Amino acid sequence: MVKFWEQLQPEHISWILAQKLFWVATSPLSPDGHINVSPKGVAGTFHVVNERKVWYEDLTGSGIETISHIRENGRITVMFSAFEGAPRIVRLFGKGTVHEFGTKEYTELIPPEKRNPGSRAVIMVDVYQVSSSCGYAIPFYSYQGERHGLSQIANKKEEEDNQAEADAEDPSISKAEDGLRAYWEQKNAKGLDGLPGLSSASTVGFRPGGYNVNLWTISPPPSKQPTDSPTVKVPRYVDVKFLVGVATGGLFTMFCYTVFRHTHSHLPSVQF
Repeated sequence: MVKFWEQLQPEHISWILAQKLFWVATSPLSPDGHINVSPKGVAGTFHVVNERKVWYEDLTGSGIETISHIRENGRITVMFSAFEGAPRIVRLFGKGTVHEFGTKEYTELIPPEKRNPGSRAVIMVDVYQVSSSCGYAIPFYSYQGERHGLSQIANKKEEEDNQAEADAEDPSISKAEDGLRAYWEQKNAKGLDGLPGLSSASTVGFRPGGYNVNLWTISPPPSKQPTDSPTVKVPRYVDVKFLVGVATGGLFTMFCYTVFRHTHSHLPSVQF
C-alpha cells in the first residue's frame, strides 16, 4: 500500500544511501516535449543533506535532458527500487536546481579532490513529498560491481583539455578537439526540445587550480601575471643548454691551461 510523507523518514535515508542505482524523471512544459527518464549510478554520487534536501553528482552523458528540463521548470522526481531484500519503491518529488561544474556552489559540494572524472553538475533537489510503495512486481537482481568505462573515457578527455590548456598562449580559450569541454559544447548545450543545457561548464579548466576567466576566482598562471605587481614573484628561467655550454667551456679552459702550464713550467701557478 502506498504511503506519503512531506519529508524523508529516517528509514528512507539509510535505505536510499545503500542503493546502487536510481532514476530521475523530468519533462518540459510543452505538451509535445520529450518526457525523460535517466538511470543514475556510481557509488557515492547521491547525497542526503537533510529530510527535505538531497543532491547528486551529475556525470557526463550524450544527453542533457534532466538539466534542460530543470532549467525551464524545476520539476523532478527521483526514484529508488529494491532489487534485494524486502520489496520497496521510494519516490522523491521535488524542485531541482542546477549548479554547473566550476561554479562556487558546485565547488563547495564537490571540491577537486572528490570530483569524479566527467562530473558536469550538481543537481540539488528540494523535496516536498515522499512516497513509498511495495514493488512486488520488481524482480531480484544481484549487484556485481561498477562499470569503469565512463570514468576512463572522461579522464582521457580531461587530460586532452589539460594538455591544451598547458600549451596554449591564452588558457581561457584553449580547447582540445577531442576534449571534454568540446564534447559538452557539441552534445550538452541543448536538449532534444531545444531547451538550454550546460551554459558555462565548458569554459572551465580541469587542472587543479586551473585557469578560468569566467567563474572561479583563481589567479592566472605565472606566465600571464603582470610583472609590475609587487606581490607577484616572477620566476627566472635559465636555458639548460646554455648552462651546459658554460660548464663545458670552463672545463676545457682548465684542461688547456694545465697542459700549457706543464709545457711552460717557468710560469707561475694559478689556482682555480
